Amino acid sequence: MKHFPIYNNSYILSRIKHLVLLMFLLIQSAFIYAQNSQNKNDIPTISTQETIFLHSNTTSFLTGETLYFKLYCLNPLNNKTSQISKIAYVELIDSEKKSLQKNKIYLDNGIGTGEYFIPTTLKTGNYKVIAYTKWMLNNPNSQKHEIDIFIINPFQTQEPNDNITFDLVNPQNTATAVQTINSNTGNDKRIDFEFDKESYYTREKVNLKLKSLTETIEKGNYSVSIRKTDQIPTLKQLTPAEFAKKSAENYVNFTPGTITYIPEVRSELITGYITSNSNQNLGDKSIALSLPGKEYVLKIVKTNAQGKFAFLLDQFPNFSNAILQVIDEKRADYTVNLDAFPKFDASSLQFTSKLNLSPNLKNDIEERSTASQIQNAYYQIKKDSLVTEAVMNPFFSTIEKAYILDDYTRFPTLKENIVEVLVELYYRRNNGKYELHIRNDQKDLEMYGPPMVLVDGLLIQDPSDLFEYNMGNVNRVSLISEPYVYGPNLYGGLISFETKNNEFSENYAKKYLKTMEIQRPNPQKVYNNPDYAAGNKLQRIPDYRYQLLWKPDVKLQNKEVQLSFYTSDIKGNFEVVLEGFTENGQPIYVSKNITVK
Repeated sequence: MKHFPIYNNSYILSRIKHLVLLMFLLIQSAFIYAQNSQNKNDIPTISTQETIFLHSNTTSFLTGETLYFKLYCLNPLNNKTSQISKIAYVELIDSEKKSLQKNKIYLDNGIGTGEYFIPTTLKTGNYKVIAYTKWMLNNPNSQKHEIDIFIINPFQTQEPNDNITFDLVNPQNTATAVQTINSNTGNDKRIDFEFDKESYYTREKVNLKLKSLTETIEKGNYSVSIRKTDQIPTLKQLTPAEFAKKSAENYVNFTPGTITYIPEVRSELITGYITSNSNQNLGDKSIALSLPGKEYVLKIVKTNAQGKFAFLLDQFPNFSNAILQVIDEKRADYTVNLDAFPKFDASSLQFTSKLNLSPNLKNDIEERSTASQIQNAYYQIKKDSLVTEAVMNPFFSTIEKAYILDDYTRFPTLKENIVEVLVELYYRRNNGKYELHIRNDQKDLEMYGPPMVLVDGLLIQDPSDLFEYNMGNVNRVSLISEPYVYGPNLYGGLISFETKNNEFSENYAKKYLKTMEIQRPNPQKVYNNPDYAAGNKLQRIPDYRYQLLWKPDVKLQNKEVQLSFYTSDIKGNFEVVLEGFTENGQPIYVSKNITVK
């Protein structure tokens, strides 16, 4: 017989807060020790805080283009990746300080990437992209990184705006000059790159070699961006070295008195609370969250005395359609509420950058707008692909007994299947309701309570609903005929039904079920990089890419790393930027130019 541990009734919120407090005390102790063990002129390198370095592929966009970004969640004192948060938040904010789009980003060892498609509904003007973590919101001194960007909408008539002028005579003076820059010069130069040629023809393959210039391999995490330059005004972004210097200068040690936002130390946190329509007790109530489907998610937690709860969600599967319910005889008396997106205070943001436009920019804007429209017209052929998600088996798959119903004579009702196929099951009728139970010749499972009943991962509290269901839609039934502990609850076994199309939840409506779409972190992508090798079917497809390459996940594992890409049908100068941080927190920034003719 397989034994299962039975958890006590400690609440997940209390456990998380205890973990946070312990983590904070350990780091703070190390911080104090580091300070005491140094000379007065030494700088401590351990912090309980974190900061974010955010950079994008450029800072001026036309509607219809895509803003790519990468962020580094760092220790503000040594610029090594932070191990505190696993989720970051990125927002696009307009000049009226209104948040237009909010995204969650997974942090893999402190590193995250994403993108924004700039819609044609946005007006020409100044915007900001900001990034932060929940842990950073507890600290008023925390440095939330921001990028100033310009967005130009060539399809809308420009409204009056103090930050936009049209009197520029020489636009070359406002656009950031493209230079060959290396922020690690002289003896500190650590990484460089070289091309196989200085200039290329359209649709020609380009070979790029990244080289570590030190005796040891400069392992780290870097991005490579290759983008056409033009005369449209841009804003200079902070280089990693400039950010590191600013972060160290502005660092203020801070000990939070209260923790408003629980840090997402292990994974994504979904928090909320319940209310009662008749003033029922809110504490110690089991809450179930289901993300139904073939590879479903089921989480069960207990509320604290105030009715608050928190779920930890893994990265995969990244489903957003959620169903929540209170597990209780009086479940219809409760309402489940989820907490809103973290609140970032944008009141202190300053929009001081001026976007200067002139008739001299008309050709550049028209050419970029036309190129963007052509690229978007062929989106289905050139679209990015999602990173393949890990296959997630049901949490009970190692100990289940499974029935594939097509292997047996088919019966239309659950009653008939229980009698003829599912021999471990039996049912009773009590007060007009059906109950499901599981047989075990060695023990009475009813003493452990009713079994857990699932359909495509959705917890079913009233099995009577299944006795009218067409079993022809069911593909598989899994049983566990042992006492089963899941979350804080003990069950007299487990019964799981898997439907053929995994659509049961779409037609299962109950007043006590809270059905909603929750915002999940952006799925990771593999960005499209066309291949024009001989015989490729893309030869007849127009290619008007201004962004030749965006590779945000470059890692130096050897002294040299080879990258390759193809130029597009666009001619001109292209800026190549490599930036990031080494594993030891050293900032890296290298910029060069190539020509396509």
